[in-house]
Amino acid sequence: MRCSINGKAIAAFATFCTVLVYLAVGAAIFQAIEESHENEQRQNYEQQLHELLKDVDENFHAELKAPCHMVEVLEAKPNVTNTWTFAPTVIFCLTVVTTIGYGYMYPVTDEGRGFCIFFALIGIPLFMACLAVYAQHTANFIRWVCKKLRSIMGGQEEENETVQQIVTVLFCLLVILTFSAYLSYKEKWSYFDSIYFTFISFTTIGFGDLYPESSDTLFYFLFVFFIILGLISLGTVIEAQTTNFSKFLTFISNTCECMCGKCLTVEKDTMSEYDQDEVNHTKAIHDNKV
Repeated sequence: MRCSINGKAIAAFATFCTVLVYLAVGAAIFQAIEESHENEQRQNYEQQLHELLKDVDENFHAELKAPCHMVEVLEAKPNVTNTWTFAPTVIFCLTVVTTIGYGYMYPVTDEGRGFCIFFALIGIPLFMACLAVYAQHTANFIRWVCKKLRSIMGGQEEENETVQQIVTVLFCLLVILTFSAYLSYKEKWSYFDSIYFTFISFTTIGFGDLYPESSDTLFYFLFVFFIILGLISLGTVIEAQTTNFSKFLTFISNTCECMCGKCLTVEKDTMSEYDQDEVNHTKAIHDNKV
């Protein structure tokens, strides 16, 4: 039993490390493809701006450069700052394999788009497998905690299942509220906006209407950590609720079958009585004729 547990733990850790390596390698490839194109765009933009402003009076030069810069930012062609540096590209790779896809960052070259398709085809099932493993480990851990509490405080097995679901929901809420508080502090968002962004991210909806602008290393690390932890915790909750809905639908199905079966039985009995009356009536007429 001990070897089995250690084997599962090693397998889970190896899967997680594989996902991290896959994200890092993918980020390096995306950076190599897209960053060179981005730098080329920036050089072309600066050259065109220089050509535009070289014949302009020096006093008017600064006044004209600001509006040109503003138009360039609004058109987002090209980006003023480096987008495809390593850390943001890791976040981009994470949004690909988790299918969140905020849309704030995307490949623009044919090579980058082609590699994105290949990267997603392998990365999505790999990450989903890793997510399923850790969601199962989380559920087992919560089940173990609830079992220990039941052995100490007493209670029935049915109560233990209810307590387990409550603990799972509370754990998920704790992750959501903690990450939301950090985003609210870091991004100066309202707490409700932070909860909204967190929920949209954890459910992999990923509208992209909100996206954090922080770019320090600690933020990137915590962002990846909370996204993965949130997907695991919310996935555990969704799995439990899916089981509850399946049981509820099975109950409804069985109830309908029982009701329909009863109706068919009553109808069959009624028809049998009617058929018997018809037989008796026909026999009586035949006897009278005889």
